[in-house]
Amino acid sequence: MSLQNILNQGIDNVRQGDYAAAIDKFNQAIKLESNYSAYYNRGQAYYYLGEYKTALIDFNYALQLKPDFANGYLSRGLVYFDLEAPEEAIADFSQAINLNPQLTIAYISRGLSQVYLGEIAEAIADYDRALSIDPYSSEVYNNRGMARCYLGDFPGAIADFDQAIELDPFFVEAYNNRGNVRLQLGDRAGAMADLQKAINLAPDLATLYYNRALVQHKNGDRSGAIDDYNQSLDINFTDAEAYNNRGNICTLMGEYQAAIENYTQAIKINPQKANAFYNRGLAYYYQGDFGKAIADFSQAIIYKPDYATAYNNRGLAFRVQGNIQKALEDFNQALKQNPQLAEAYVSRGLARSDLGDKQGAIKDFNQALELNPNDARTYNNRGFVHYRLGDSRQAIADFNQALKLDPKLNSAYINRGLARFAIGDKLGALEDVDQALRTA
Repeated sequence: MSLQNILNQGIDNVRQGDYAAAIDKFNQAIKLESNYSAYYNRGQAYYYLGEYKTALIDFNYALQLKPDFANGYLSRGLVYFDLEAPEEAIADFSQAINLNPQLTIAYISRGLSQVYLGEIAEAIADYDRALSIDPYSSEVYNNRGMARCYLGDFPGAIADFDQAIELDPFFVEAYNNRGNVRLQLGDRAGAMADLQKAINLAPDLATLYYNRALVQHKNGDRSGAIDDYNQSLDINFTDAEAYNNRGNICTLMGEYQAAIENYTQAIKINPQKANAFYNRGLAYYYQGDFGKAIADFSQAIIYKPDYATAYNNRGLAFRVQGNIQKALEDFNQALKQNPQLAEAYVSRGLARSDLGDKQGAIKDFNQALELNPNDARTYNNRGFVHYRLGDSRQAIADFNQALKLDPKLNSAYINRGLARFAIGDKLGALEDVDQALRTA
């Protein structure tokens, strides 16, 4: 049998997906002659089998034998991309383009590599070049739409996804991407419509249910979101983020044990998932199990040492346990990690008040209100410290502001009643006590 006949049989095996048979044919061809085509096609078979390093060796041989082989550089570039070596991939795609400036797939692939490196403008330029060669490529419009998303150009992204869908009405990924962008823009109805269309086209794709769950959650439909997370996990039971998100909804619904079970499953899948430890810590905290909460917040900090909110919430758990000094240390650490974290100033203010440092507490509450001037509870907290310092009129001003922001804040009525009684306004104090009873 001639060399060409053996090569043709191997190529047919590749097309049929019988890669082992193809490799055997190409081995026979190479024994007959050290031929670039045999190495190249054997490399393709290894690539499709996911044996990227072996494929790389074959593509190297092919290019040694034929240095002007554009498709050889293209294929080797794809291997480098899959091996997470984007710089090498870009070099090969560029060489393929130099040899064949009309090779659309090389522009597309180089664009994807540039996105990987965060070189978004360069990627868009490559997608533009690809479209100048092939203006009917729905894939390129979809890719360019994603690149525009990374630049925050959501209207431009939607225009590209629109074009991709017009060219290919069955393009599931484009519907999914457009739905995600519409959610970002607050168009929840549009997002739901796109994700429903995608699900109709690909009902076994877990990520579509996951993304629709995000929309359901934004719509306030917690039950619908859980149903979609259930569907997603039925298809892909190894998705730690889906368990984590389902746990978050259970927490919001006050179903803390169910939340803990979901976070635990997420941690089993990804034992270093810091936000799952953090979220489980919150659920334990709400259950009143402060020891387990502290343990989980500590674990979250191990895997994410700059996790400011984990320090803050661990501090809150220490404070509830009466370990004010430990709590204060955590609040300080939270603010070291994130000086703009208003809730940590509130927490530290409460701890300072516990330790008798009333002025320090007021200073922290002031800082919190600079960052978040619409926080009724912080006005209430600051007012109570003023009251404890004997400045009842300043306290009343803070309680008034707290109630202006949140007329249902029961503790602010009680505290204002105490302050009014302290200045001799007994009628006002009784009115506040009555209002507190009404809002309890």
